[in-house]
Amino acid sequence: MIGNMIALAMLGIVSMGCEKEEQMTEPMALSEVKRYGTDPTSCEIIEFDEQEYSTGGTIAMAYSQGTPVGVSAQRRLPNGTYRTENVARLFDTSSPSGALQDFRTPNNNAMRPMGNILLVNQAEAGETNFYGEGGRIEMDFSAMGSITLKGIHVLDIEEDEAGSTLALYSQSGQLIKTMPLPVTGGNGATRLRIDTPGVHKLVVTFTGKKKKSGDGAIDVIEFCRD
Repeated sequence: MIGNMIALAMLGIVSMGCEKEEQMTEPMALSEVKRYGTDPTSCEIIEFDEQEYSTGGTIAMAYSQGTPVGVSAQRRLPNGTYRTENVARLFDTSSPSGALQDFRTPNNNAMRPMGNILLVNQAEAGETNFYGEGGRIEMDFSAMGSITLKGIHVLDIEEDEAGSTLALYSQSGQLIKTMPLPVTGGNGATRLRIDTPGVHKLVVTFTGKKKKSGDGAIDVIEFCRD
C-alpha cells in the first residue's frame, strides 16, 4: 500500500515536471512579442502585424489606438530628388517569398521575430522587394498632436549604408534632431533609442557609400503622446 502511494506521488511529480516543461516551451503571446526588446515606459507601439495591414500593396496609413498615422515612401532619383509616388510596402519576414525569400526573422542578426516590416518598394506594383537606389520613409503623427518618440527598430543596414539617417520634425516643420541609423548587418535588426519629445513627423533616409545607393526597413515604433 505504502509502495503504491509512493509510486503515485512520484508519478505526480513527473507529471508536474512535464507540465512545467511544456509551459516553458510555449511560444510568446503576441503582446509579449510586441513588447520584446522595447522600452517598458513606451505608451504605444506601432507594428504592422495586425489584420488591417496587407503585405500585397502600398500602404498610406498606420493606426495606434484608433488614431491614424500617415505613412509614405519615395524612391530617390539619380539627381537626388524623389519620385512623388508612394511605394511604402510591407514585407512578412516570418514567411519570406520572392526575391526576399532569404530574409527571415529571427536570424543571427535579428534575434527578435519582426513579422511585417516597412520598406521602400522597388515599384508601385508587382513583387515586394527593396528599392536599392536610395529612398525615404515618412511617418506623420500630427493627428496625435505631438509625440515623444522613444525608439524605433531599424533593419538591413549594412556597413556601406552607414550614411542612412533618421530626422525628426516639429509641428512647424523645424528639424529637431538627426541621428545616424545603426549598422545591423545583412537582414539584421536593432533598436535605435531616441527619447525625443515634440515630434510631429519622422523621416528615415536610406543612402550608401561609394557605388551603393542604399536600402533598409523600419518596424516597432515606440512612443508616448505629449
